[in-house]
Amino acid sequence: MRAVAALIAVLSATAHASPGDELPVLGEVNGVRARIVVRGELPKARERELVTLVSRIVADVERRFTAKHDPDAAVTLLLLGDRARYRKVARELRDPLISDWGFYLPDKRVAIANVGNSVGNLRHELVHPLLGDDYPAIPSWLNEGIAALYGTAKPTKQGFTFLVNYRLRDLQRALEAGTLPTIAELATSSADEMYGERAMVFYALARYVLLYVDRQGDLGKLYSELRAAKPKDHAAILAEHVDDAEFRAWARKLRF
Repeated sequence: MRAVAALIAVLSATAHASPGDELPVLGEVNGVRARIVVRGELPKARERELVTLVSRIVADVERRFTAKHDPDAAVTLLLLGDRARYRKVARELRDPLISDWGFYLPDKRVAIANVGNSVGNLRHELVHPLLGDDYPAIPSWLNEGIAALYGTAKPTKQGFTFLVNYRLRDLQRALEAGTLPTIAELATSSADEMYGERAMVFYALARYVLLYVDRQGDLGKLYSELRAAKPKDHAAILAEHVDDAEFRAWARKLRF
């Protein structure tokens, strides 16, 4: 009977285990509404550094974007510094492997980031659950665009400053080729377009349109307006913040 009871207990525990539960807990971060459990395998010297970074990202996203709310269900954030180990754990979450950098699975409330490749992957992937809980119907371009801003950002006393990064090359190539989508096309783009054959161009356009708005001081306002509006009104709202011709002239002058 004891053996049977023990077996039932093991099976029960396995059935209720969350992905990544076998990885050590590195820390827990509680924001106003976010609850992040950080797990992973990192050199000791990096553990506190990256948990602190998680805390700063949560605080910055909540300050800029997310509405006050009761605490959300916890999200598990898995951080791996070794590429081979990352790929193994990532495949256990979703096979075939989605990305060598990181991804978020809303149904499992688990995000994973390859921080050996870049700490920017942590910043990017953590933003997805923070925005998704606040704005469940967030369009892909806005979700990926804001996450991409955090992917290359500099921490300051006031929060994060978003920087010009490598995606500028895709943006300017499309500009020169005359193939860059319009602001209206970005605002009405589908997930299939965002993640399809022209993904690099759409990612770049989303990131730099939002960087343009951020440098005008209106990024939080734009996000709030889009969240409150119906999708059919998104193009008109974005057009109020971004003139297509002025954005293109600005983008051509940027340097990386």
